[in-house]
Amino acid sequence: MTLFQNKFKPALFFMHAKSLVSLVVFCFFFVGFSVAQKGEVADLFGSDEVMQIKFSTSFKELKKAKDKKERAPTLMYFSEEPEAWDSLDVELRARGNFRRDKCFFPPLKVRIMKKNRKGGIFENHKNLKLVLPCNDYQGKDDLLIKEYLAYKIYEALNPYHFKTRLVDLEITDLSGRQPKSFFVKGIFIEDDKNVAERFEGKLAKDVQINPFRLHDTTSVRHDFFQFMIANTDWSTVAQHNSTLMMIDRKYIPLPYDFDMAGLVDAPYSVVSEKLSISTVRQRLYRGVCFDSGIFEMVREDYLEKEPEVWEIFNKNTKFLNPKEVNNSRKFLEGFFDILKDENKFKNQILGACRSFN
Repeated sequence: MTLFQNKFKPALFFMHAKSLVSLVVFCFFFVGFSVAQKGEVADLFGSDEVMQIKFSTSFKELKKAKDKKERAPTLMYFSEEPEAWDSLDVELRARGNFRRDKCFFPPLKVRIMKKNRKGGIFENHKNLKLVLPCNDYQGKDDLLIKEYLAYKIYEALNPYHFKTRLVDLEITDLSGRQPKSFFVKGIFIEDDKNVAERFEGKLAKDVQINPFRLHDTTSVRHDFFQFMIANTDWSTVAQHNSTLMMIDRKYIPLPYDFDMAGLVDAPYSVVSEKLSISTVRQRLYRGVCFDSGIFEMVREDYLEKEPEVWEIFNKNTKFLNPKEVNNSRKFLEGFFDILKDENKFKNQILGACRSFN
């Protein structure tokens, strides 16, 4: 970042009055220009404040549409300040398979045409994921906040990540005879193409790769994180809840959808019968066996970043039920206890990695 410093010599204070006025005018112009510049680069993910969103749609119709080209148009209202509402036309479609069948609210893909997003905070976002709670039950917002917490923790642990923003939504469902409104929390997630552009990488979709073509350090950071939140519902090889980005001929995993993780502990969460655990609250390391030196390096890095993790935790759990805050803290403490204990680390992480031989 370039810093500008103005150094005024003593003689400046004896300038002719007209010159001094000119200088003041210039300063006001420069400040105004700077503010305008900042306004121009304002972005949806440039703030951690909770955003207000309103829209209407038919979830029944969204879940019925199987073709990705089928989208439901709607007007989305948004506000970053109280009662300062704006709107734009968007198109919605349901995504995901499990939650499309099992949940009232499926996760959504939001598409915004270029002419509609120009000049605003959505300008650089043609496509966005919008995570919603599964159903309108008690504690639904706690689940969303815990999943959002997982995204924010991953930001601190791995430079390659999706940007996210927490939103308060008023959704009016048009499926029944009478429209029904729901008030829920949600998460906007940036599109994978935006991530690739940010890192000058290239997306590698619909390919199954040799796991050892993953960038080793980045992959181990990813795998430690999935173990931290006790998530087994992912595969970098098959790109299940993970997008691959290629940089310098190495694949970088970009994980998303953490609702099946033990940290979130959603009532609908399940683990595969093929795994040696019976509940999502049990941790199981499912990463690749890279060189043990990389494991030790990532272990040390995670322990160094533990204070930062707790700062993120404290900042993003203020909306949680106090009981959920304590349960989540204890759950994450369990992960750091494993890293700090030599035997636990060797048995549960080093000794549990997969060689794919």
